[in-house]
Amino acid sequence: MKSTKCGACGFVGWSDVENCKACGAPLGQRSHDLPPAAPRYNSSWDEPENPKKGMAIAGLVLGILSFLSFGLLGVGAIVGAILSWVAMNRAKRDPRRYGGHGMAIAGLILSIVPFVTLVFIGVIGAIAIPNLLASRRAANEASAIHSMRQIASAETDYYLNLHKYATLEELVSENLIEPQLASGTKHGYNFTLEVTNDGFVVTGVPMTYDGTGTRSFYVDESEIVRAADKHGAPASKMDQPLGDGFYNRGERQADYRAQPVY
Repeated sequence: MKSTKCGACGFVGWSDVENCKACGAPLGQRSHDLPPAAPRYNSSWDEPENPKKGMAIAGLVLGILSFLSFGLLGVGAIVGAILSWVAMNRAKRDPRRYGGHGMAIAGLILSIVPFVTLVFIGVIGAIAIPNLLASRRAANEASAIHSMRQIASAETDYYLNLHKYATLEELVSENLIEPQLASGTKHGYNFTLEVTNDGFVVTGVPMTYDGTGTRSFYVDESEIVRAADKHGAPASKMDQPLGDGFYNRGERQADYRAQPVY
């Protein structure tokens, strides 16, 4: 027995029947003479859709701006990463309604890279900046010690020649100290010279305590440089001398460590 194909629905059946068992159309008619068969599914599912991409685009734009501006102070990077993450999850969960999955991934990467860079720079800065400040304070203190000794040595030379002690202006006029030191300020320290009847006192204090320096310094006609952390106040002859303190070249040596303090 031969089979025949229905021209209306394509159903294949026996040729001894007059009508198709699937759609009921006469088998003797040609498919182009028959009315089109009604679809068995909802054609609306095949209609082109326009998925939402607004959040993905916003995340991508913020990611680009964050990448070019090192994270927009961190806020742009965080917001861009959040928008991109939400858009990526939406597009993955409901691709017919939400699109822009690739843009969301790109925005997430562009937002994370500058944020991680800022965090890395912050960690390096937190480690390096205190060390740099400590090195600066140490350099200023070393310069202050040298200046104290320079003034004391100049006072000794001035006394040996003129039998009296001089002010900073008189020392610089004799070319015994440099003009910058005569101004009383050098490398983050303020210097004060006080001349007495039988001696002199020089003090050096940091211009900004714990910023330009920590220790204060003191020296007199003994040329023994003394130092102490006075929290920005001047040091005195009661403070401990430096370990490498030296004595003057003349006969007027004095060691306050061996003298009682009244």
